Amino acid sequence: MSQLSTFFQQKIPIFDRLLPFGFTVTDGLYTYREVFFDEQFELLVQVDEGGKSRVTVLDVEMGEEYMAVHVTAPLGAFVSQVRKESLAILQKVANACFCALPFAQEQTNRLSQFIQKRWRDQPDYPFAKFPQTASFRHPANGKWYALITRVKRSYFGDSSDTNQVEILNLKVDREEMAELLSLPGVYPAYHMSKKTWVSLLLDGSIADHLLFDLVKKSRSMVGPKTYRSEEGPDYWLIPANPKLYDIDSEFAANKRVNWPQKSSIKTGDMLAIYVTAPVQAIRYVCRVLAAELPNHGEPDIPADKRVMQIELLDKLPDQELSIQRMKELGVKAVRGPRRMTKELKDVLVSKINRVH
Repeated sequence: MSQLSTFFQQKIPIFDRLLPFGFTVTDGLYTYREVFFDEQFELLVQVDEGGKSRVTVLDVEMGEEYMAVHVTAPLGAFVSQVRKESLAILQKVANACFCALPFAQEQTNRLSQFIQKRWRDQPDYPFAKFPQTASFRHPANGKWYALITRVKRSYFGDSSDTNQVEILNLKVDREEMAELLSLPGVYPAYHMSKKTWVSLLLDGSIADHLLFDLVKKSRSMVGPKTYRSEEGPDYWLIPANPKLYDIDSEFAANKRVNWPQKSSIKTGDMLAIYVTAPVQAIRYVCRVLAAELPNHGEPDIPADKRVMQIELLDKLPDQELSIQRMKELGVKAVRGPRRMTKELKDVLVSKINRVH
């Protein structure tokens, strides 16, 4: 395969940057075009909704793809120069709109993308001596729910196989341990408690759908015990940074506002909006009037992001549910959307009932 066709193989698009850079979007397909080489050629970069990229070089005069740039054998100066200029454009696009995939295995990168898309959790690298070891933590309490590292494959079987493989450590239910260990690619945990953790090979031995389900369970198990309604609305806590978004002016002008769609929030759910530093308190209580709405040019919300409409029910004095009071009610931190603790939910319900 050629340099051009594999250029974005180890890179992931940052969708929020595509349109400002000059991409256009039609039916979920992002396209960037640039003519070059005295306008004899046109380079196209296309990115689909799943993050897969395709590069095409067109001969403008002929109106067809110029395949010579993909030939790996040595060619003449003309083709070499076209390829060189094509790669320069791709590098410019990559620098502005892409980031490098952090892991060696394709499945590991798919897992990382799944986690960041679903919960927006970012990996951290806790061990200076092992820079390839990454952890994903629950934002509410900072506990690991997924740990990715590289070990020799021989640790899990064939002692003669010294090749390294990426593995994932996850927390699991003790009652499911025996069944999980019977599956291909699942082993007792590497360097963690084998009573409640397992290691999974990230080489395709385990199907993505099962891998992602196990990650969901692990994240839930390490997270704080929050209230989740079996029937009726759920109760959510979400942060708002006053340095990035003037929520006070927004609610002063309109009791109903559009907000970026968060997590699994649905129509009818209740929201408490925590205003971050320097306020550090729950200031607004809202109801979700509609969820998963298309974004029709909402300012400050990326065009490809869906929105939810929320209605202001009550504004609280900052001292009423400050971060200190929230900690007493079981909330340790608010770094992203999370369900409320039962204690916080009970307090807010009483306030809502008192107002309405």
